[in-house]
Amino acid sequence: MTTPKKASGVDEKIDQLEGAVHDVLEGAKESIARAEGSMEKAKEAIGEGYGKIRSRSSDAYSKAKVYLTEAWAALENAREKTGELYGRSRELAEEAYEKAKANFEKISADVKKGYAKVKAKVQEVDVKEVRDDVVDYIRRNPGKSVLIALGIGFAVGYLVRRREP
Repeated sequence: MTTPKKASGVDEKIDQLEGAVHDVLEGAKESIARAEGSMEKAKEAIGEGYGKIRSRSSDAYSKAKVYLTEAWAALENAREKTGELYGRSRELAEEAYEKAKANFEKISADVKKGYAKVKAKVQEVDVKEVRDDVVDYIRRNPGKSVLIALGIGFAVGYLVRRREP
């Protein structure tokens, strides 16, 4: 009865995690794209430096250094985003585990209580008394008893008979 609520709580956590993953991945993609762009600019600057006069190569080196620094910063940002994703997903997983554990313990206790009740009811039944009641009913109603036995025999025979494929 309580399973849909639990499933929706788990689904909610999964949706939260999915959203967090999406956000972090988008941030990481952007950071990597910026890093790639910066690296391309660094390549171009280095290419320009080799093709030109020696005095300009130091300028190209400076530009390349700036672009590589930007690329490093973008990659560091991507690393931080993935670390953040790890932290969020771990928190959500731990929270979901704790809820599932609590629900399992509650259900387990309910099952144990139900088992104890059934066991108590079975122990209360006196088989000899029930047998005596059945024999007394058969003596009082022999016709009905024969018809009931016939019906039960027919039903059991129908259920266990071999069927053609």
